[in-house]
Amino acid sequence: MIKNRIIKIKLILTTCFAIFSCEDPSPIVEPFPITEINFDYLQGSDKLFISARVNQSYMNASLDSVEVLWSGINASNTNDTVRLFDDGTMGDIISSDNIYSRKILNSDSAIKNVIPKGAKDSVFLSVQSMFKGRLIQSEVEFFVLGNIHPKIDTSSIVMPQSVDRPSVSADPNIVNTIKFTVSANASDANGLDDIKRVFFRSYHVGLDSMMNNGNPILLLDDGSGPSGSGDLQKSDGTFSRNISISENALVGTYHWIFEAQDQSNAYSDTVKRTIVVK
Repeated sequence: MIKNRIIKIKLILTTCFAIFSCEDPSPIVEPFPITEINFDYLQGSDKLFISARVNQSYMNASLDSVEVLWSGINASNTNDTVRLFDDGTMGDIISSDNIYSRKILNSDSAIKNVIPKGAKDSVFLSVQSMFKGRLIQSEVEFFVLGNIHPKIDTSSIVMPQSVDRPSVSADPNIVNTIKFTVSANASDANGLDDIKRVFFRSYHVGLDSMMNNGNPILLLDDGSGPSGSGDLQKSDGTFSRNISISENALVGTYHWIFEAQDQSNAYSDTVKRTIVVK
């Protein structure tokens, strides 16, 4: 009797194992390929600046093209379809950094949906990308006109002009690093609470490539001190970050490009500084 029970239990366990082992694995969800959509109205030159970060491949298909669908101040307008570039031309800042952008003249010679003079409305746009015949489109984004853009005080940026990469550790389990603090003062006429983030991107000149996978390195105004972000006083408009350079860091010249973004997704002018890792 006991033997029969043992056999039955073994059969049940075997059956359960077979059922669970035959389940299909959970599908891998690939991140949406279009992010960091940005719009800026350059009122001095009466131009639109539009940019977006777009992955080079999606669903095993390579990227063919990137376009903005521009609706102007009315989301129901028939879109202007304008191509964006990542080759350092047509208003694109840095080539091959996966940020596709363009400066567009705010004139009916370039687009149908011109922003009227003195407009303080919202503007609407989306970005679409073609991946080998597969069209992917972002949700419609809106940006508020009349918003006062944040600013970075160009004279306030604190960072070294050069650093010496630390020597290689004799212990293979230890990686030597050096640490320093980078800071910048940012302001917004709408108040410090209107500043969404302050950051910089690191570009290696010799390799013609972005560091940190092109992702922004955030500066904080949290007052967490040297053991935290490196920021000394909370909410004083000085945004800081402790930066570590390891023995494995790539030597060469870097451009660090600083920006601030507000709650309306408007960006400050960029500020570029140079640092040499020796």
